Amino acid sequence: MQAGQKVRFKEASPLSLDLKIPREAQGAVLCHYRLLRGDNDAHRLDVRFGPQLVVWGAPVDQFETIEEEVVAN
Repeated sequence: MQAGQKVRFKEASPLSLDLKIPREAQGAVLCHYRLLRGDNDAHRLDVRFGPQLVVWGAPVDQFETIEEEVVAN
């Protein structure tokens, strides 16, 4: 996932319940990075869900990308 990409929580994500954010809420990736601590190589995201709501350091495996709809002319 990369900055600007649209995402939402996966169906089975417990994180959306913990944060009280509806699973169907759409957010934009601010940053994708990985933590290097010991043997743990964890990928994380910072995701903006609105002007006042940002999720910092969420595990990447809690999200799925949203495909952009293409309108045919």
